[in-house]
Amino acid sequence: MAKDLDFDLKMCGKSVYVTYFEFWNKPGFDERIVHEQMRQVGKDEAGIKMCIQAARRIAENGLQVEALKVIANSSRVNQTAREKARSLLNSM
Repeated sequence: MAKDLDFDLKMCGKSVYVTYFEFWNKPGFDERIVHEQMRQVGKDEAGIKMCIQAARRIAENGLQVEALKVIANSSRVNQTAREKARSLLNSM
């Protein structure tokens, strides 16, 4: 399972995962929210689809907490994404 998580986390920018996991457990979750945010920052449709599929796999396998821990503790991830990941971990 760790290999799958590592593979999926390498697919996209970590802030995409943090945003996806932030909305995942909310009632009425709709992937179009994440899709639209990615489109607004200039991501292409193929990249958006790939990122959302990777985030969905992580979430469906119940690995959000593990993924957020990796993101929160990685010095290679931008500070905003790290802080948001830590905040989500604290709220879970």
